[in-house]
Amino acid sequence: MGRGDRERGGGTAELQADVMAGRAAVMTAAIQSSLRKARALHERGEIGQAQQVYRGVLAIDPENVEALLLLGAACDQCGDSLEAERLMARALRVERRYAWAFANYGLVLIKLGRHEAALEPLREALRLDGGYAAAHVSHGNALLGLERYAQAQAAYERALAISPGIAEAWSNRGNALRALGRPADALISFDRALAISQRDFATHTNRGHALRDLGRHEEALRSYRLALVIRPRVPELLSQCGAVLLELGRDREALVDFDRALEIKPDDIDVLYKSCVALDLLHLYEELLRRCDRILTLLPGHAGAWLGRANALEGLHRHAEAADAYAKALDRDPNLLTALSNQGVALRMLERYAEALERYDGALERLGANAQLLLSRGQTLQQLGRYDEALASYEAAAAIEPTDAAGWALRGGALQQLLRFDEAIECYRQMQSLEPANGDGHHEEAYCRLLIGDFEEGWRKYEYRWVDADAARSRRHAHRPLWTGHESIAGKTVLLHAEQGYGDTLQFCRYANLVEARGADVVLEVPLALKGLLSSLRGVQQLIAIGEPLPAFDLQCPLLSVPLALDTDATTIPAQVPYLRADVGRMRHWERALEERTPSGRIKVGLAWSGNPTHKNDMNRSIVLAKLAPLYSQRAAFVSLQQQVRERDVSALDQSGIIHFGTDLQDFADTAALIACLDVVVSVDTSVVHLAGALGKPGWVLLPRVPDWRWLLEREDSPWYPTIRLFRQHKPGDWSDVVARVAQALAQRVGESYQ
Repeated sequence: MGRGDRERGGGTAELQADVMAGRAAVMTAAIQSSLRKARALHERGEIGQAQQVYRGVLAIDPENVEALLLLGAACDQCGDSLEAERLMARALRVERRYAWAFANYGLVLIKLGRHEAALEPLREALRLDGGYAAAHVSHGNALLGLERYAQAQAAYERALAISPGIAEAWSNRGNALRALGRPADALISFDRALAISQRDFATHTNRGHALRDLGRHEEALRSYRLALVIRPRVPELLSQCGAVLLELGRDREALVDFDRALEIKPDDIDVLYKSCVALDLLHLYEELLRRCDRILTLLPGHAGAWLGRANALEGLHRHAEAADAYAKALDRDPNLLTALSNQGVALRMLERYAEALERYDGALERLGANAQLLLSRGQTLQQLGRYDEALASYEAAAAIEPTDAAGWALRGGALQQLLRFDEAIECYRQMQSLEPANGDGHHEEAYCRLLIGDFEEGWRKYEYRWVDADAARSRRHAHRPLWTGHESIAGKTVLLHAEQGYGDTLQFCRYANLVEARGADVVLEVPLALKGLLSSLRGVQQLIAIGEPLPAFDLQCPLLSVPLALDTDATTIPAQVPYLRADVGRMRHWERALEERTPSGRIKVGLAWSGNPTHKNDMNRSIVLAKLAPLYSQRAAFVSLQQQVRERDVSALDQSGIIHFGTDLQDFADTAALIACLDVVVSVDTSVVHLAGALGKPGWVLLPRVPDWRWLLEREDSPWYPTIRLFRQHKPGDWSDVVARVAQALAQRVGESYQ
């Protein structure tokens, strides 16, 4: 081959190199053009189209670092953090010059929850560019995720020193400060963030948390509500609103928020349980039972749900089932003090006192001295009539928690049972000093003072009953002017209205006549069940059942506030009886019914042995029917005045020979007519006693050693009812002696009837 040939060959090689170089240049130019186009799309927010172009570049140049990094950023923006992490990691194995690339990679790792792994690329970003504020923020976020709060705070402050207008840095600095136990400082940081970015959901939410930490619950609720304006259907935040409302005592509103959260996440166990707490506080026991059962279907071992289920069953008076459910709660969490305490209540309702006491003693031995358990133990001892021991248990609780007002209330109650009334009043005053905004201490003092005959101070203190949340919710007409007794009522219309139980209405309706005597027209509002009977009451211009439309009136006064308005003391009680009268037509009906079932010539004795089972003092007021058996030996016909008979008494009633009309006694007018046909009524402290007294019928009342305030102390008569005779326990819980004395009095009455 000649020289010329060699030159042609060399020339061809050079030409080929030139062509390849030209093509590479063209390709590079095309790639750069594509990247510019993709970046423009990216900046305009057309992320999907930008991704297509980036992928096109990578199809040509698989290791194009810029395309890998930018596609990774686009994937991150679209929520595909896994793909973003893969692309960025691939690029950073080659290209390690760009701080922004390491910062973006660290941010993606944080989103994936890989906070520890994020630290290295973020430190590298800051090594490359120490003034990169966004990298400092991400560094703080990684440290926050690792719960290294002080370091996170410092990172955010470095970012803010560079760029004070970064809302995220202020907001997350607040999160770090709150985690460090500095909610007030955190609040300042959240406020700075919101001054920059007013519609940030997370900042409003976390600001609410800080306010809640500070005990500023109303403000916390407002922050949560602002967050919900931005994102209305966030179940976790709705649940937070409900929790704050519970803390504010707004239980019904809380339930609304919990229910809204459950519409979105119906099987969220945490929200379900919080809604159960609200239902329990609202005494909505049927729904509480349903929701607890729903939780237990999802998570059978949930101790709180077993506790809630037990509370629901107890509220529904299914005491045996409740005791079993409390036991199941304790199987899941042996230290669940509320379950231990409430289980004792259920056992006490089942009259299984020894078992309840054994549970408390065992728990105290296992857990050590605990105020709640000592209080519950004291209540059990009190129901066993062991008041000295109960008092010792309450005092031991007070030594642990001297600021527990409820404990002082129980201690005062035990002292009353021991007839140490001055000391009891001191306990109630201690309650008042501990909780000045709570009326319970004043209310308890009122009962104690009325019991010992201090009517002047007792009536005044009794007005604190309206401070009680339950009483306040049920109070009617509070928006209308209250008659206090100081202003003239001549020519005015005064509404007197029932407020509590049937017995209270029967006792205090007598005051209508005295109010009328001051020149007023009296409108009396009473429960529907009493309307027919009270139509015989003098001094009433118009009788209204609760719920019926009211006429116009000038002033109003609850019935149990009238004694205060009229300065009632023991010498001025209006005791003229009868002030109620039975319907003549109904009396004839019951006379015929008694003639058919009563042996001729025998005196007729009405019996009532149990009252409302939900009354807080029912265990001391009601007795088991079998304990009245000593009365049956007398030559008398015994007539039950009970409309309902408890299960425990059914067998004794069947065997007693007592005439029982049951639900044939349709209302109080029927009961009054039947009582009017009897010779004497023997009853525990129930509305039957007040009915007999109001009718002027002889009544013998069986009372515990320390009775309800209206029966006062020691005396055998009642200043409220001249025809009533009182038979008191001499020893706490000893009904046998009381029944024996009633039997003796009955024998005397029977003997007199045959003379």
